[in-house]
Amino acid sequence: MIIVTGTKRSGTSMWMHVLVAAGLPYIGERFPAGWGELLRAANPDGFFESELMIGVNFQTNPHPMTGAYLPPEQTRAHAVKIFIPGLVRTDVAFIDRCVATVRGWRDYVASVRRVGIEGAVLPPALEWWCMNFSLIRDLAIRGYPAHVLSYDSFLRDPEGVAAEVLAWIGCGDPAKAARVVRPERACEPIRETDEELAEGLDPRHLAVFDELYATIDAGRPLSQPFIDELNAVDQALRPQVLERQASADARTVADILGRQ
Repeated sequence: MIIVTGTKRSGTSMWMHVLVAAGLPYIGERFPAGWGELLRAANPDGFFESELMIGVNFQTNPHPMTGAYLPPEQTRAHAVKIFIPGLVRTDVAFIDRCVATVRGWRDYVASVRRVGIEGAVLPPALEWWCMNFSLIRDLAIRGYPAHVLSYDSFLRDPEGVAAEVLAWIGCGDPAKAARVVRPERACEPIRETDEELAEGLDPRHLAVFDELYATIDAGRPLSQPFIDELNAVDQALRPQVLERQASADARTVADILGRQ
């Protein structure tokens, strides 16, 4: 499969529109059930959601209700959107190519707040870090073919980036793909300050967030010293993540016991 991945609000639906316009077969619905007014405003062209969004593995393939099975050899050229947590859980036999799109942490936080889809466990800036670090970690560990690019680099040069990615995939019409990109829809001004967006994260860690995005945006490889720095930041933030997850689990248990 050609897996399109990223965090929510990072351009995954835009990439699905691009690959579909280029002529690739796809898995998912352009206008999924429950696509109400709020989501329509967030993305008027639809989201291309599917039940494989949580990953392609024994829980989703065969389909738990219908028993329908998607064989790897018959879905090599099919595009499907799978968010980063699902990608990490996807059997590597199904990952033929991975197009990963990354958005800057400030834009991500502002966007998820604007459409009301903040995570229930982690504040958005910390969620951004955890998901994108897990993407980098998964790429390093499992080594499947991946093309990682920034949201902004695609908007700056839709035709050039589409041509590069489609050439890497090995099929698709880049001119038709580029025509579906609408950069004007991505121009959402950020009204909050860095302090409001970061919700208490250390400015030194935020500087590493910025450096990570700048590196991806420029198309530079991650140097070993910078990888060491990323690992150090993750180790520093991990206790906070675990504490928040434990608190969320405790609340869930308390809610269950309270209903009994």
